[in-house]
Amino acid sequence: MRSFIFILTFLNIMAWNLQAYDQPLRALLVTGGCCHDYAKQKDILKQGLERRLNITIDHAHSGDKSTNPPLPIFGKPNYAEGYDVVIHDECAADMKNPKIIAGVLSPHNKGIPGVNLHCAMHSYRFGDYRKPIKSGAENAKWFEYIGLQSTGHGPQQPIAIKFENNVPFITKGIQNWTTKREELYNNITILPSAKIVAYGVQGNRKAVVAWTNNFKGTRVFSTSIGHNNVTVADSRYLNLVSRGLLWAVKRQDMKVAKPKNETFDLNSKPKAKSAKKKSLNAKISVPKNAATGKKVTASSEEKSKGNLSKYATDGNPTTRWCAANGAAGSWLQVDLGQIQDIQNIRIIWEKTNSAYQYKVEGSINKKQWKLLVDQSENKEVRQITAHKVNAKKIRYFKVTYLSSKPAYWGSFWEFEAYEGDLPELPRKVIKASQKSANTTPKTNDPRISAPEGFNLTVFAKPPLVNYPVCLTAAPTGELFVGIDEQGSLGKQKGRGRVVRCLDTDGDGKADQVNTFAKMDHPRGLIYDNGQLWVLHPPYLTLYEDTDHDGIADKEDRLISGISTDYVGKRGADHTTNGIRMAIDGWIYIAVGDFGFNKAVGKDGRILSRRGGGIVRVRPDGTEMEIYNWGQRNILDACIDPYLNIFTRDNTNDGGGWDIRFSHIIQTAEYGYPSWYKNFSDEIMPTLADYGGGSGCGGMFYHDTRWPKPFSHAVYTCDWGRSAVFLHNPTPNGATFDSHQETFLAINRPTDIDVDGSGRMYVSSWQGGGFSYSHPNVGYVAQIVPKNYKPESFPDVSQLNDTILYQMLTGPSQVQNLHAQREILRRGQNSSRTESLVNIALNKNKPLAGRVAAIFTLKQLDRGQARANLLKLSEQADITEFALRALTDRQSELDNLDSATFVRALESQNLRVRAQALISLGRLGDVSAARSILPYATAPHLVKKPLQNQPNPTAVIPHLATRALVALKPIDILLAALDTEYKSTALSVLKYIHDSRVVDTLVSRIKDKPDLKTFTTLIRLYHREGEYNEGWWGTRPDTSGPYFDRTKWIGSDKIESGLKVALNRAPKEMVNLIKQSLTKHKVNISGLPKGRSLIEEDINNDPIRIPRPTGDPKNWIASIGKKSTIERISKAKGNEKAGKKLFTSQGCIACHTTLNGQTPKGPHLADISKRYKTSELIESILNPNAVIAQGFDTYLFTLSDKSAHLGFVTLESADTINIRNTAGVLSKFSSKQIRKREKIPGSSMPPGLVAGLTPEQLADLLAYLKSI
Repeated sequence: MRSFIFILTFLNIMAWNLQAYDQPLRALLVTGGCCHDYAKQKDILKQGLERRLNITIDHAHSGDKSTNPPLPIFGKPNYAEGYDVVIHDECAADMKNPKIIAGVLSPHNKGIPGVNLHCAMHSYRFGDYRKPIKSGAENAKWFEYIGLQSTGHGPQQPIAIKFENNVPFITKGIQNWTTKREELYNNITILPSAKIVAYGVQGNRKAVVAWTNNFKGTRVFSTSIGHNNVTVADSRYLNLVSRGLLWAVKRQDMKVAKPKNETFDLNSKPKAKSAKKKSLNAKISVPKNAATGKKVTASSEEKSKGNLSKYATDGNPTTRWCAANGAAGSWLQVDLGQIQDIQNIRIIWEKTNSAYQYKVEGSINKKQWKLLVDQSENKEVRQITAHKVNAKKIRYFKVTYLSSKPAYWGSFWEFEAYEGDLPELPRKVIKASQKSANTTPKTNDPRISAPEGFNLTVFAKPPLVNYPVCLTAAPTGELFVGIDEQGSLGKQKGRGRVVRCLDTDGDGKADQVNTFAKMDHPRGLIYDNGQLWVLHPPYLTLYEDTDHDGIADKEDRLISGISTDYVGKRGADHTTNGIRMAIDGWIYIAVGDFGFNKAVGKDGRILSRRGGGIVRVRPDGTEMEIYNWGQRNILDACIDPYLNIFTRDNTNDGGGWDIRFSHIIQTAEYGYPSWYKNFSDEIMPTLADYGGGSGCGGMFYHDTRWPKPFSHAVYTCDWGRSAVFLHNPTPNGATFDSHQETFLAINRPTDIDVDGSGRMYVSSWQGGGFSYSHPNVGYVAQIVPKNYKPESFPDVSQLNDTILYQMLTGPSQVQNLHAQREILRRGQNSSRTESLVNIALNKNKPLAGRVAAIFTLKQLDRGQARANLLKLSEQADITEFALRALTDRQSELDNLDSATFVRALESQNLRVRAQALISLGRLGDVSAARSILPYATAPHLVKKPLQNQPNPTAVIPHLATRALVALKPIDILLAALDTEYKSTALSVLKYIHDSRVVDTLVSRIKDKPDLKTFTTLIRLYHREGEYNEGWWGTRPDTSGPYFDRTKWIGSDKIESGLKVALNRAPKEMVNLIKQSLTKHKVNISGLPKGRSLIEEDINNDPIRIPRPTGDPKNWIASIGKKSTIERISKAKGNEKAGKKLFTSQGCIACHTTLNGQTPKGPHLADISKRYKTSELIESILNPNAVIAQGFDTYLFTLSDKSAHLGFVTLESADTINIRNTAGVLSKFSSKQIRKREKIPGSSMPPGLVAGLTPEQLADLLAYLKSI
């Protein structure tokens, strides 16, 4: 009997085990975040693995594209319950919350195996993750789970994968293969617990690309391959992941199937649920918001302003709940009325520029609460926050406001809850919820609040300090403020000055203010040791206080003509702007797109250039040179201790060039206005496009005495968005990845700087317009971290050399610079040379200090520094800086051998390679072109980035191309036409207008026509005309590739050669050549023509305003401005009715409302973000009160003596389009124009709304706020 029972028991156990092995594995696939096509890759992985294995895969996906996506697993340590394995394929590099990261690791600490793909290796990192981790450290936990530490990756190029036999089960039957374009990761540590499965080889680089790890007894498999869809869908990749997964879950017994004829649709978008099979007459199901109209309670309400709790769920995005105060812990509770299973929630917060911190809980009975969302550590600026939640059997939701940055009250427009997927939020709802950003203040008192963790004081304000355009802080704390009462459009002389502000009692407020010097239009300031450099276009002047009484008594004109005569015609808008002195001793000048004509430096050097970018000059006004070009009206250059420069461009109002945050690299071309639209593969890509705005002053702040992340960051002022933004760009090859968050909410900021003690100053234009309006405009604020005690900055002239060297390597960039300036004043000697070399070689010194020593050495010893700099260039961690110093000054390049720089091209450090290319271009050694040419080959991307998107892989090819253009190695390039570098050589030759180039290319297309050579000749047919005068306005021709197309000596040869060769070209090639001729605007008699790339308005009828209807007593013309504004404030406004009025009242004739429309007058998309409601009303009722920048009215007198009045909508070198007050478009040849003069007043005719009622105007405003 006992034997029988034992047999039954044994059989039951065996049956249970067999049943368990027949059950499919359950896997959770985590995806979402930056830089990858996760929407498609999650489906490829699910399909591919389920075809190969007996496995069921569930998704935990976030559609968020940031590096800190709100993944559904966050805050849920038990997220892997019921799963056999977790597959991590997320990109969460900026998730730095140790608590959240611990939750992500929780299942693996409990024994759940893991599979990690590609960017998972770069997720959950914080602290100094670029240095090898220390076992057990807080920031080591994720790497210890992975088994390997990686800090970044190289360019996307094919990787040859070679497998090892360390884990035979995984590599069984898998052959070595070479991927398409993939990223080879930069691995710095392989933990002892890891076993290498495969290496990857990319050029000269070799790195581990697949491995296993024993994580506290839990198996983990990882591969860094898998960036692009084509790799993820490769059967070899899916087989590798399948076998790695089976190894991890210890199911080596399970077979891996071999799907036949496996295909994936890599380019199609997933079909929406509404697109599933339905009858044609079936109604589309729209998810229902379970919270709409439900009962709401709150901890408090702002009853005085009517911001009640009931408005949080009323479905109206223009009404909101707000707590009665800004205290942390304010909450709002929603009763759904019944128990429901909620999967998604969304909150629309009040402010657009704040990072809200909060938590969301759910309950069935209001007694026991379950944490659903934890955003208590959130630092990301988002008004609309969506979360996937596990809220089964929930009736009550509770949102608790904790804090925000900047500091606002707990307040949101709407709370939504859905049982299924989140519906897309309509654009009009988004727009309506943004209206609060520009509410009208009742007074002109400074409206600013300190960022969290900082103290703030109003340092200076009217009447002593008003209209602050720019500022600079002396290291010792004196603040110099550039005041321009004429603003950006005023032209009256004698209204500009620089004032010196002192805080003598240390209370954060200036108590002594005096005028230091007077000049028109101060735009940029630098102060050092009694000397103040002032950029006041068209001059750069050095003012000096020789007797130290706080007033300049000496001035020296360093540059004349560093702008155009438009400063006198139009004002200082778009002119030359901010200046910064870098550790290399150069003054960097931000040139707005006025450009400059015949700027003359102190040494007699003359430069002219149309457009905008950065020019640099030595402090004495010599050696002026162009640093980079192709930007739109930058106002400052933000320079870090390592000489990286960052800028914030200004938008061109709907023309496709918005606020661009860019890494500025020497010699680079950024594409405005002629390349960015139709020749975007030729530009240096931006880091990010942040939409509309008005970039102003900025700076890079490096001071380790400040708390992170504020101590090493870019700060940019945005006048239009009323904010100072903080940027912490992260290195990516030769460039950076972007980052932006709001640091300070401040009305109309203009500039920012810091002193040597770590006190920050920000100026505001609050209350001002584009020219002088009244004296009570603007202020300056001082900001310091809480519990931070600024130490007084010493008089550097009284310090000995030893202390100066300590300051040179000290914690503050300001200290470094002013210590360097004092060392330079003391002059050269052997002791200083030796000390500086030793500092540069000392790896125990901060890198910023070592860089400062290199450039101090260069400036002190000048040409005699060469031997020491060559020695320093052999040190890998400072190579790029030594190379830059060696070629930093064109006057000191004689007999400098290019061999060092050619060798540096082979460096795996892309920053070194980039600097080598720049240096070789400056050296002028044509023979180096053979070594440069291979690097000019542009990578072939699976998905080509748009013109306003980042593309790190384009940096090296762009710099190599610019170096070759500078060298003009015609013989080498022509010889390369018969090599594998033919296409690359042609891509360089198109910039070199030389008869030998034309002769050779014409001969080649006659013998053997090919499209690339044809296109090169077409590009060479014109060249850019010489710049002698004028400005292209705010609506320049952007079709490219030249703004002022001019024929040259080679044009006729090209014309005849094209005609002959076209007769021999095949028909299909002729059609492509026709497109190229059109794109390049080459019109040659006898050659095919295409349609112009410049879109023109089809409808050119004059504005016809309908006759007013209704009671005349209610017309705006009858009741007056005051009553009109009062009635508008009470009217709700109907967006649909307003849209009809926008057309019927003629607004549509002169305004665009969507990006991509043919530019006309002022662009109105996002207008409510940039202007307050009161300003919009004023502009409509009285168009002459405020004229939009760039849309001044001009009177054109033509050669036939006819006169035409209007604003410019498009301007090229030979034509001008204007639109008159009736909305009619006219086009003139520039040769017809005899006189062009600016006329006071707006082209917008008064009385457009005179026959409307205030309620109808409220409708029109409602529409404007929705677009």
